[in-house]
Amino acid sequence: MESLPLVPGYTFRDPTIQDYKLKQKFSYFNGFRVVRDGNIGIGRRLIDTASSAFSGHPDPVEYDPSLTYGRVREYGYPQVIPNYVLFAQKCLNFKGFFRQGVFNSPNEHFRIRHVNIIYFLEDDTMSVMERPVDNSGLQQGRLVRRGKILKNTRGDAYTWKDLNVGINLSIYGIVYHTVDCDTFTREFLCSQGIDVGDKEEAPPDPYTQLRQSKSKAPSRLTPVSDDSRRRFLEYDTMVLKFEATWNNDYYQILYFLTDDTIAIREIHQLNDGKDPTTMLLKRTKVPKNWKGMPSTYPSIYMECGDPEVTEYYTPTDLRIGDTIFIFGRRFFLFDCDPFTRKYYSGMLGLVQPEKIQPPTEEPKTLPEYVPPPHIKFGTPEDTLAGCLSMLPKSPKKDVIRQIFNFPKKLRYSMKMDAVHPEDENRDFILEYNLNDGSMQISEPEKRNSGRRGGTFLSTMLVPKPGTNRDNPLYYTPEDFYIGAKINCFNHRFVINGADLYVYRYIKANPEKFCEELRDNMRNYFVRQGLIQDEIDSTSKRIQEEADRKRDLDPTIGSPFKDDFDTAPCVKQFAEQALHKYEGEHGEYRPPTPPPEELCPGLTKVEEPLPLENYCPLQKQEKSKQVLTQTKKQLKWADQIHRDKGGHPIISCQKELPECKTHIAQECVPPHYFKDRDRRFEVGQLMYEKASSPAKPDIPPSQPLFNRETGERTITMLHDKCRGPYPPV
Repeated sequence: MESLPLVPGYTFRDPTIQDYKLKQKFSYFNGFRVVRDGNIGIGRRLIDTASSAFSGHPDPVEYDPSLTYGRVREYGYPQVIPNYVLFAQKCLNFKGFFRQGVFNSPNEHFRIRHVNIIYFLEDDTMSVMERPVDNSGLQQGRLVRRGKILKNTRGDAYTWKDLNVGINLSIYGIVYHTVDCDTFTREFLCSQGIDVGDKEEAPPDPYTQLRQSKSKAPSRLTPVSDDSRRRFLEYDTMVLKFEATWNNDYYQILYFLTDDTIAIREIHQLNDGKDPTTMLLKRTKVPKNWKGMPSTYPSIYMECGDPEVTEYYTPTDLRIGDTIFIFGRRFFLFDCDPFTRKYYSGMLGLVQPEKIQPPTEEPKTLPEYVPPPHIKFGTPEDTLAGCLSMLPKSPKKDVIRQIFNFPKKLRYSMKMDAVHPEDENRDFILEYNLNDGSMQISEPEKRNSGRRGGTFLSTMLVPKPGTNRDNPLYYTPEDFYIGAKINCFNHRFVINGADLYVYRYIKANPEKFCEELRDNMRNYFVRQGLIQDEIDSTSKRIQEEADRKRDLDPTIGSPFKDDFDTAPCVKQFAEQALHKYEGEHGEYRPPTPPPEELCPGLTKVEEPLPLENYCPLQKQEKSKQVLTQTKKQLKWADQIHRDKGGHPIISCQKELPECKTHIAQECVPPHYFKDRDRRFEVGQLMYEKASSPAKPDIPPSQPLFNRETGERTITMLHDKCRGPYPPV
């Protein structure tokens, strides 16, 4: 069928086609003309370009010439942007006018009407708008609707190339003359290579000028009568302000232009002691000479008015630097506000001088404040707070201290320094509040004592005895230690104990307490055995640090040339045995007094066994022999003295009053702690002078004959003993 020629008699009608409608291709979308092309033809059949009958199968094997000859450079076509997108909402604005004739009017023959010619770049349309004019009597606004305007009879429309400044445009029979354009229009035309003309002045409308001349008020040579309503409308809210001084006080003079009245406002200074009044003089007219009245005027019961006063103050009488008299008071003008200066220069043609510094008196020296003596009511703080104001107020409290130390209290146990025999066995508890420094003393109840327990002294600030009554010194935690005597209103107490929280607080705030008080409280808690856990943890930490240093030291365990040489050891023991002999051979030095006589207050401790007693063979024979020797008072680890070799020693305190003889270096031969166990060293340092309470258990040191491999040891000649020796 498709091969038959298209001639009459060879065409056949297809009965399957029932719809011969053709789809519309030209349409409008959002105001723009668009083409809606499709691939469906008459009878809803696919057109030839989209039909499968005319679609050929591509050859599966194609030869690409670029593989042999290389790729050919193709021209980079720029992106095409339509004008309605490129110039959307962009227009050219020209200012112009046209002349409209007026007929049958004796007052005018024509009018000049000013318009704006707007050219829209997106679709090349134009519109003419007239600017509104008040009371013109003409229909204004849009004169020409937006659309393409023909410029000749051939049907050519205006384009942006036909527009410029200083040309005539004929639009629907009316000739418009352009005189100016906006900045965007000028830049656009210059960018397109068009020379834009210069700006021209539009001619004024004669009828509009006539109406404006008639609306102006006529200028009269005769003075206008002083109308109060006219002055109110013209000078309302206009006030001339001058700064003045009188009797070393500052005032503000207000001159009201509405009715030529003057008011004086007083400027109060801080603590000037004057009544809090605002106005010194209310708003009124002020005469220049208020005493210049005739003798016949009854001034006793009548005040002067306008008929009697010849002249009032005017703005020309007020100048900076002058002195004016207002009802007998001398006011010196030294400054004014910017509005006043502008009014004088613009309206009166007078220039006000610059600001003048007013005369000031030297400030009076205030007497030194001496607080009054304290009365017997309340506390000294209440007296000082009540003297600072007319109404008594409570003294200010340290809120930060109260919040930070609110629940914290220091508790001490005390005994009364008995004056009467019945007060010897009375025990008390002292509570010190850290939030406000107050104290409370309570007495615990004892059975069969005959006294009722309870509060002995209520919570209050307790001053120290002998202080000034007006400025007392109160008790603080620095005054409380073991053995301290406290005088609370002539009741004397001795502190003999404290709570463990006191030690924790002193340890956490060492800067608030002296070293003697810290040592005193620490010695007490050591004797009580309350900080044994802290001692054990400190010993363990020192032992771990020593073991870590010994493991990290590369010299430990290395061979020494004198490890098995007994001569240095024997020589050292000989020197220690003969250290009391001096001078030449045979000369005997008087023996040193025994330590008991030199330092009678020192503690006796067991001296470690000599080196030879460490032998396990002789340990059983000499187990009952204990060498005791009087030792000096032991100190803490931070108070240990050291000899020239850097080894810790125990030296005698030179400041002890019990020592009768000055000891140059050491009381006894030095004890070396370098190779001892660290726990033994801490235990020795914690040992106290007093012997009555139980002393803390000293942790046993490591046996010297079971030391690990690598430590420095020496083989003794006597019974094959092994033991450490101090390095030479």
